[in-house]
Amino acid sequence: MVLKNVTETRLVLAIITLVVISGTTIITTQVLGVKFVATMSGDQVTPPTNTSVNGNASFRTTTHDTVIKYKIKVAGSSDVTSADIHLGKKGENGEAVVDLLKDSKKNGIKLGTSIRGNINSSDLKGPLKGKMIAELISAMSNGSTFVNIDTPYHENGEIRGQIDLLRNVNSTKLK
Repeated sequence: MVLKNVTETRLVLAIITLVVISGTTIITTQVLGVKFVATMSGDQVTPPTNTSVNGNASFRTTTHDTVIKYKIKVAGSSDVTSADIHLGKKGENGEAVVDLLKDSKKNGIKLGTSIRGNINSSDLKGPLKGKMIAELISAMSNGSTFVNIDTPYHENGEIRGQIDLLRNVNSTKLK
């Protein structure tokens, strides 16, 4: 009788372990996102600008690719007047499809700017207006988008950086 209870207990524990492991795998799979980055400088603007301003941007998709979270750091200027994602390959100009200053948190810091926010399908404009966020993610994945930052000194682009796919990441870590 005791041996039978021990065997049944081990079986129950094995089943519980499998359920827990399976549940963890399912949860982990659902929160994976994709990360994109852009390193911005004046020499990437078309035509290039002579500036000491530079910056970087990171983008991360969230569960089910319904939102893109972003962070942008600009060094050398606290006078950012515009920050947009544009469609266009490297060296090409293209139409803006997301205003990154709209509904974002912009903080001017000493000789720099920090911008962060979220992009939803309703934020898309230009050729992506009315489309799903997956369209933007697809364009970002194939190298067809760039970040452009304007200042009063360079209204058509102080700095620019092509958006590149970085790797799959856990989207819950971007705060």
